[in-house]
Amino acid sequence: MSIAVVTDSASDLEQGQIEGITVVPLHLHFGDEVFEDGVTLTKHDFWQRLDRVLEQDGVLPTTSQPSPGAFRDVYQQLIDDGADGVISIHISGKLSGTLNSARQGASLLENAPPFAFVDTESASMSVAWAAQAALDAASGGASVDQAADAARAVADRSRAILFVETLDYLQRGGRIGRARHLAGRLLRMRPLLEVIDGEIVDVEKPRTRKKALDRLYAQIMSPSAPERVAIMHGGAEADARELADRVSAACDGMTVPVILSAPVIGAHVGPGTVGASVLRPA
Repeated sequence: MSIAVVTDSASDLEQGQIEGITVVPLHLHFGDEVFEDGVTLTKHDFWQRLDRVLEQDGVLPTTSQPSPGAFRDVYQQLIDDGADGVISIHISGKLSGTLNSARQGASLLENAPPFAFVDTESASMSVAWAAQAALDAASGGASVDQAADAARAVADRSRAILFVETLDYLQRGGRIGRARHLAGRLLRMRPLLEVIDGEIVDVEKPRTRKKALDRLYAQIMSPSAPERVAIMHGGAEADARELADRVSAACDGMTVPVILSAPVIGAHVGPGTVGASVLRPA
């Protein structure tokens, strides 16, 4: 079979970054302006624009999922290009309506080939690694269901952990409640957060940035050395690179990429954020 692998831009992948994986962009809204994540608004342009908005006390960005029609068009093009099976792998359905739009988009197709949908219950590179696992399995001759299972297995071994400089962005985006937001502000925390079972959960509550970075490192290395790590940041490259170097040194020189977070993630976590996707050994 020729199996197509599809994901979304909350994977921190950009279109064309990995041959064989199609990335459907989520949308960024700056007031009345609407951009396609990573397409009509690049990562660097987003963070520069966010800095200007903050300086001018302007309207902060919001996000929305791709429409079912956008997914239908992507799927149809892949089918027209020869795909006789599709695996669509996405950010947690509890954090975004993207997976639901993907399912609806597939339902709009006529004579659709076999489909499989994977809710990674995560975000960022954890989603990307799951998509890569599906692609590798499909390239090795796996069926749609087998390749989807390979993606789920990697998603199950992955963690998405981060700390934020402020909870304001998560609260505005509806990812945490007002009481949790207020408690964080009153205690002046840099909370360490993890996506667990598809939802954002407090892991620890350090009060300084240095302690937050130290505790993030400890979480990456717990309970044992990871198989794979990627460090993401929101305009905090120096801290991210220092953390990546620290992880690499502890893991026998493992390559630890440092990635500027996608706009659709940055809109919810804000500047100063540092996070990690961690793949645990099987």
